[in-house]
Amino acid sequence: MGTIEIAGMDPVRAAMEVNYFGVVEVARAAMPHLRESRGRLVTVTSVGGVIGQPFNEAYCAAKFAVEGFMESLAPVAASVGVRVSVVEPGAVASEFVAGQQLDIPAMVAAAGPYAPALRAYIDRTLKAFSVAQTPADAAGSIIAALTDENPPFRVQTTEWARDFAGTKLADLDGSAVQRLTSGWVGLAHP
Repeated sequence: MGTIEIAGMDPVRAAMEVNYFGVVEVARAAMPHLRESRGRLVTVTSVGGVIGQPFNEAYCAAKFAVEGFMESLAPVAASVGVRVSVVEPGAVASEFVAGQQLDIPAMVAAAGPYAPALRAYIDRTLKAFSVAQTPADAAGSIIAALTDENPPFRVQTTEWARDFAGTKLADLDGSAVQRLTSGWVGLAHP
């Protein structure tokens, strides 16, 4: 969590390496086996791969890349009998957030001119995670993508995630997304 001006390039490179290139390598290694078994390639992205979220530039960029990669791969894989799906959870009450071990006061203090926006974003995000879905609920969507006879390409794990992703998919000029995420950092957006 941070912004490019303050955090620099290292977190961006690390996020892309793990969250994008890692997915590409696994897909590359799995495809011969999936092709042979006419299997399924299911990857977990995030609603952050559909809508860019403030102070998550590196993470969202990597998840956007995964979405584009999988969307592009899907028809190619289908031509050899492999179904591709992406699962897009929203907030999940898991160790992902707890494992970040964020020192929020230090982050806000180091954010310079972005401190008020970061504080507003953190407050909003903590509320979102207070009503997060359980890991078991999110896993149910993954299992369905693996076992449904005709799984969709894109699967959101909750009604909130469907509505959130729907905002982007129906927003041709980007104004709805900007109105939404501007509010997360304390800005009023017309």
